[in-house]
Amino acid sequence: MKKLIVLSAALAIAASASATSAEQSAKVEKDACASLIRISGVQALDSRTAVIFSSTGKPAYLATLAMPLPDLKFAMSYAYIDRDGDGRLCGRSSDAIGVPDDRVSMSSRIMAMESLDAEKIQALEEKYNVRLTRKKDRKATEAEPAESAD
Repeated sequence: MKKLIVLSAALAIAASASATSAEQSAKVEKDACASLIRISGVQALDSRTAVIFSSTGKPAYLATLAMPLPDLKFAMSYAYIDRDGDGRLCGRSSDAIGVPDDRVSMSSRIMAMESLDAEKIQALEEKYNVRLTRKKDRKATEAEPAESAD
């Protein structure tokens, strides 16, 4: 009888643990992906963070790398490494960004990738003291709140 009670308790604990992990995994959204044929450039913010621009103008993506690349911020070109062959760069996958060099080529896996809206882009510009938008884009972004206030 005691064995049956212990077995029942163990099954109840296991069931509640799996339900909790299922809820947590449902809350975690899949990272954004950028189509390789639509990437128009990269603006490195530091050795582990870069903004990937789309040739369509929107959206831009914030990529966070697993390992710092010391030359990321100063590189003249970047390699987009699509290890799973799906034609996209995605966070939480085996895809990577590399910095080709004459001597050695270094790359780092993309840990996370987030789609950026105008507010997030502005926050990054202020945080890293860089310009990520063109003047025309800035004027349109600044005019929108004034128009919506009417």
